[in-house]
Amino acid sequence: MGLHFLKSALSLPIPDHKELTIGRAYEEYQPSVVYIPAVDAHNQPLKNLIADGEKVYKGTLIGYGVDDFPVYSSVSGRVLGHKLMMMADGKVRDCLEIENDKQSQWVLKPALKRVDRCTKEEILAAIKDSGAIGFGGAGFPTYRKYLTDKPIDYIIINAVECEPYLTTDFCYGRSHMAELFFALPYLLKLTNAKRIVFAVKKDREALIEAAKIEARKKNNRSLPFVIKTLPDRYPMGYERSIVREVLHKEYKALPIEAGAVVNNLYTLMTLGKRFVLGQVAADRCITVSGEVFAPKDLLVPYGALASDLINRCGGPKLEQFVLLNGGPMCGNAHDSDYVTQLQSNGVLVLPPQNAKPEPCWHCGMCIDNCPMGLQPVQIQLALKSGNVERLRKLDAAMCVNCGLCTFVCPSKIDVAANIQRAKELLRESASAQKKGGK
Repeated sequence: MGLHFLKSALSLPIPDHKELTIGRAYEEYQPSVVYIPAVDAHNQPLKNLIADGEKVYKGTLIGYGVDDFPVYSSVSGRVLGHKLMMMADGKVRDCLEIENDKQSQWVLKPALKRVDRCTKEEILAAIKDSGAIGFGGAGFPTYRKYLTDKPIDYIIINAVECEPYLTTDFCYGRSHMAELFFALPYLLKLTNAKRIVFAVKKDREALIEAAKIEARKKNNRSLPFVIKTLPDRYPMGYERSIVREVLHKEYKALPIEAGAVVNNLYTLMTLGKRFVLGQVAADRCITVSGEVFAPKDLLVPYGALASDLINRCGGPKLEQFVLLNGGPMCGNAHDSDYVTQLQSNGVLVLPPQNAKPEPCWHCGMCIDNCPMGLQPVQIQLALKSGNVERLRKLDAAMCVNCGLCTFVCPSKIDVAANIQRAKELLRESASAQKKGGK
């Protein structure tokens, strides 16, 4: 049972539902086809895009996106052609439909040299060409966190996984902890960090024990590695909460201001495989749970359809249901099938919500429960009037989409969705100003 990380004394419990999958080992699954975006985050065609009909392997370069960030095939097989698909983030994109031969044949990058013979430039280049992103859900390219002139004193491994239902980091991490320790010596050399902190909930005994066993191995004993157990409260997995608990520091925008880089556990395991094995980001462990007959964690090539994963888990129990990408607090709902992405960590089938929203009571519960100290009710009012300047003054862009405002709202208003619309309005305004200034 996870508890809110509240500024008030309300402490309403959030059922975590992790018991549906946490006691089981993950399973591997190979769908017949996957869909890999042929466009970048700005919906522009990838540079050097691979042609239709081409034979691909796991790790074959599909093309380059923004800042020459690589996109790779997640399966071995053949490119069938292009198709418009609904993605996990709710946007329709042009995708390559790739037939999966289910042989999982890799094309590998050269592994890095031994850490004492490797340069910082080589390590940073490998982080970028790994294709690794923030696997906790943000999808932010990992290499950008290490492009800084500010000192990095702490590397914090986020193994908290506080979102209800989701158990991917736990189930995959306890079996593959060595992949994390593949990465750490290289990241230490790159950053000159003083300490590596493994941040994890105190009741995740199997994951903690796996980290302890790996840390005691001869090659890892010299690492400045410590385990920090955190309270079972929501949203403890949010970067600001972790930095506050681990370092007792606050920051304005990014953890680097507190001398820290925070990376998701699965992200660093992906880097470990790139550094030592030459494998790029291709597979994703996804929790499929809720109202399905056999909830489980599946290790799948990214780009699989949500419906394929649900059917692999016995199918839905309900005729009418809500389909969620991610968890119930931070995830986004879909009214039809969608394509999972690298940052997809959950596919949930949940009962439909029949509650009808009422007018806002102005009770202030959303304000009391916001971990960023924002004023969601005021942001909603500014959104309704289209007041962009007011949205800026209210720091609407600082919302981390934790979902607490919606969860506690007695009027059953989807406050979090309104805040996301406000953020989108701010982005549109910024984009228009940028174009107008050219």
